[in-house]
Amino acid sequence: MNISYRSWCALIFVSFVSHAEAGAPQKTYLDQKNNVHFVTSQGKHQQLTHNGNASMLKLAPDNETVAWLVMNAWTAEGDDKPGSEELVIYRNGKAASIKCTPFIRDYWFWKNGEQVAIDCGGRRFAGREILYDTKTLKELANFDQAEIPLGKRPDWSNSDD
Repeated sequence: MNISYRSWCALIFVSFVSHAEAGAPQKTYLDQKNNVHFVTSQGKHQQLTHNGNASMLKLAPDNETVAWLVMNAWTAEGDDKPGSEELVIYRNGKAASIKCTPFIRDYWFWKNGEQVAIDCGGRRFAGREILYDTKTLKELANFDQAEIPLGKRPDWSNSDD
């Protein structure tokens, strides 16, 4: 079989795109033991964690990134529930994490999942909001919540993408 270079490149590209689409998460869920799972558009199931400490699982709008909080085994003095100081970002088959103390209180995707923002601080006082690139986990912006009133905060501070 004689195949041209252009045809060969097109075949490789189609194969790569099909593989990428088959591996992209379409649905995510936590099982009864708080482990992270996802299902691809092709119906392939994958379990990402086995230690049972995941919480607040989210799938980015672009279906490229899955994120969840890793819950602490300990509770802070005066608290009745554990918190998290780690956000795991799973993208393209690789997991990496962002840490912030004392707690990551919330997080949300921005720009269709290209970026992720976290709300980091104590349970009962103003903290910091930090914006990251989901591909590199490079910090893009941040601010102290006590210094900027709600109406003057950047657009990414609003969790409604």
